[in-house]
Amino acid sequence: MVSEVYKATLAASGKLKLRAKARLADGEPHDVFEACVLLHETARAEQRAVDALMFCPPETRLMALIEQCWSLVEGRDPPEAGKLWGRILHASAEVDPDTANVMLTRLAPKYAEQRQAFAEAVTRSATLMRLREARSMVTTSEVERKRARKELDALLAAFPGATSFWWMTYRLAEADDDKMAAWQALSNARRLSPENPRFEAMSLFVAAWALSVAEADEHLARVRGRFDTAGAEMCLMYALAEMRLARCSKQPLARWVRAHEAALAGLSQARTEGLHRNLRAAELLTATLRAGAQPTMEILYRAGLAEVAVTAAPETDVVELFTESVRSDMAA
Repeated sequence: MVSEVYKATLAASGKLKLRAKARLADGEPHDVFEACVLLHETARAEQRAVDALMFCPPETRLMALIEQCWSLVEGRDPPEAGKLWGRILHASAEVDPDTANVMLTRLAPKYAEQRQAFAEAVTRSATLMRLREARSMVTTSEVERKRARKELDALLAAFPGATSFWWMTYRLAEADDDKMAAWQALSNARRLSPENPRFEAMSLFVAAWALSVAEADEHLARVRGRFDTAGAEMCLMYALAEMRLARCSKQPLARWVRAHEAALAGLSQARTEGLHRNLRAAELLTATLRAGAQPTMEILYRAGLAEVAVTAAPETDVVELFTESVRSDMAA
């Protein structure tokens, strides 16, 4: 039996669905995307409804997964819907088979139809498939990037809620130095998945690259004052963003100071060796810069980034080298 507490907690998502339905009815690309944003929020609300339960009966867990998957199917995000479909298959095994079949009556055919359409669309995207197999979304070939971006445009026209496709679009636009397209694509990915720490952290650095100084500062201001709770990735990318903005500033000291504070705060929150090394390098670089000295390759060696330093030419700009290394790691 589906929990009554779950049904009551779920009421908020019903309002989101109604708003999304109205947007979908308009049919314009902008409205459809806004509907997808609402439906992704609906899926998160449905998960929160389950999380609010002290005990979750198997039927309630299955119903919650079905509702989340339905929201993402309606929200035009086949990859994320597919992940939930896998969880649905596991959860169905915990419920009476006849009950599970009845519960899946509405979703199963709709999911199957969208999955087939998505598979066919991806199969037609030959360039994207090659890039995925190579495990890299950024190729050195401008011709290939152009083809890949065209294929992504077609896929996103059909599946504008597919967060991973917006991330791919951002990466390719960035490689083409198309600042506004890169920022817009990353912003769309963030709106669909605001709890994704990689999207949010990367937006700090991309803001410093793509936006005006005033706009970038407005975006970075959301993190200032809360370095201690922002998370290691956010602190690292904030530090890089301030270092980038400092390069075009007549008075860079304040930016170096803020970058140094962010790096120090991030060090205490780093949970992986890679993040710790990068934050240590950022801390050493900003300490050197705020002291009025020129950073050298020694900093990267001291931070444990010998693999970055050892292949660089002696005259390489250390800050740029480190920045590109981190950005590549984060965007991979």
